[in-house]
Amino acid sequence: RQTIEELKTNMAYRWFLGYGFYDKVPHFSTFGKNYERRFKDTDLFEQIFYRILKTAAEKKLISAEHIFIDSTHVKASAN
Repeated sequence: RQTIEELKTNMAYRWFLGYGFYDKVPHFSTFGKNYERRFKDTDLFEQIFYRILKTAAEKKLISAEHIFIDSTHVKASAN
């Protein structure tokens, strides 16, 4: 829900997701429903993640020379 609220007012979010200034923003449940119906049993998000890593490594934005692990505890804001 918070992402959709940001999408309503944050032009950077709108630009990144391809929404124009006057485009209607989808209902927050649309994203969850699409995940359940279309992507739940796929490795699509893993493929996207690895493609981003590969591109970043090719452009020398990241390397495996030093690895840091963040173990910060974050309380979920679940409904």
